[in-house]
Amino acid sequence: MKQYTNELTAEMLAAFDQSPFTAEQLAGMNDEARSLIEKQNTFNLTHPVTAAYLIATEGSLTRDGGTVFSEYSGQQIETECGKRINVSRVGDEVRYPDGTTAKISTGVGKTSGDSAALVGSLLDNGDEIISRPQGSVRRVVRAGESLPANFLK
Repeated sequence: MKQYTNELTAEMLAAFDQSPFTAEQLAGMNDEARSLIEKQNTFNLTHPVTAAYLIATEGSLTRDGGTVFSEYSGQQIETECGKRINVSRVGDEVRYPDGTTAKISTGVGKTSGDSAALVGSLLDNGDEIISRPQGSVRRVVRAGESLPANFLK
């Protein structure tokens, strides 16, 4: 299965700043909706994306050859081929070909529930998640944004 990393291409950065709405869609909206969209577009242009972290999932790979195994927690992401895979959380297990295991120890930080793991999350054995089998759901960071104190820590 294809794997994706946190690498940001020029095309991705441009897409983050483009409105998802066509001129025809905007024309069909009321003034309040168009105003909100314009404010968001202005914000996006004045606060460019500085980083984007993929949410880790079952099947994510680590630098040292491990594979993430995540049980269903109510959160899944659909791959390009239509398969639904479980979102990984801090505490989920990583298994290595030699039979050893490790636990994910860092994630998005303080959230309302369990902390989601990211490509870039560390494991309790010093390893790191480096890729995942789905490329579109990301935690985007914009210029001037402050992250939780325990983000990836």
